[in-house]
Amino acid sequence: DLFDSEFLIPSREAKRRYEAVLREWRAWKSAHPAQGPEQFLSELYRAATRGPVPWAWAAELVAAILATPLPHDRGPYQARYGGRITRPVNVADHEAFWAVACSRFRVSAVVTTNYDLLIERGLRHRPMRRGNRPGIYYGGLGRPQVLKGTALPFSAAKPDQFIELEGTIPLYKLHGSLNWGLEAGALRLYQDLRPAFRHGGDAQIVPPVVEKEAPRWLLDVWEGARQALTSCSTWLVCGYSLPTYDRAITRLVAEAGTTGALTRLVLMDPYATDLASRWHAVAPNAKLHLLPGLPEAVCPLLDLAG
Repeated sequence: DLFDSEFLIPSREAKRRYEAVLREWRAWKSAHPAQGPEQFLSELYRAATRGPVPWAWAAELVAAILATPLPHDRGPYQARYGGRITRPVNVADHEAFWAVACSRFRVSAVVTTNYDLLIERGLRHRPMRRGNRPGIYYGGLGRPQVLKGTALPFSAAKPDQFIELEGTIPLYKLHGSLNWGLEAGALRLYQDLRPAFRHGGDAQIVPPVVEKEAPRWLLDVWEGARQALTSCSTWLVCGYSLPTYDRAITRLVAEAGTTGALTRLVLMDPYATDLASRWHAVAPNAKLHLLPGLPEAVCPLLDLAG
């Protein structure tokens, strides 16, 4: 339901581009009823400027959809500055999961294909005693990592205009992030999601692609993720189905799962039973634990940790 969501439209020109992408999506979906948005986006990305609509327009629309915060998640900010990295996540299921992961496991790295900031806001941007959150930094990108924000004048709790990611857990975002923008050819990190809405959308994100097509600035992120997965004896997999069209990540996972230290894989997914054979193929030496999705997986995860 990605393209059925409500989203912020920052300008009339953006509206024109969004409508063109949505028309193309509806036509493509009619011709490919069994496939979904990720396959559609992957085809546009491979076609580049030769496609019916430019990939940049599709990326702009997807970024706007995912970056538009729900009203209760904006805080005192405009929509384009909502859902800041400094605001704790307010999703109870995520909070429950991170509470277990941080207290009962030794989390050494997090790998994700998601563009949003829910992981950052769950693990926090710096170590926090409250809730036992170790904080994150972006794995594969240079440090120090200083993020620009929007200060609030006349506020007793004014957030800093600049913060540094000071956490201990590397977060590898294999497909980029909505708070990564491009300035003068260089990657710039933000506390909020403004790159999704400015300059025709310059959030640095890519769809599922074969690894050789990934942009150069993501190569260190992928390599860091590969090394992290290879070194871990336990993987906690939340809701990732190893889709067949995401060939690059399947190869990455299979390489780490067959040659690394992995001995236990905990799959948390509403369709875990159906996905068991797929995960066993990429991690044949690991003991597979099948749990339901969140939040039902929290209690059995506690038992496994104990």
